Amino acid sequence: MANVAHEPVKRAMSRIRELSADEETRRLAFVRERALRDEVSFLNDARREGMEEGTMTALKGTLRKQITLKFGEVPT
Repeated sequence: MANVAHEPVKRAMSRIRELSADEETRRLAFVRERALRDEVSFLNDARREGMEEGTMTALKGTLRKQITLKFGEVPT
């Protein structure tokens, strides 16, 4: 990357070096990265929970339908 001739890339690399040298900026970047990972983890857990709940609801419906077909109406 040191041999890049494209000026916008050179400016971007220079800015990255400046920001990397600043301890507070590095800390804030770390905190942001951790928050983003936590959010992704939370969303994945919620998605998995929703899928499990949906599967159970579908399973209950199928079971109720099969029981109704075999034995007649099921009391609530």
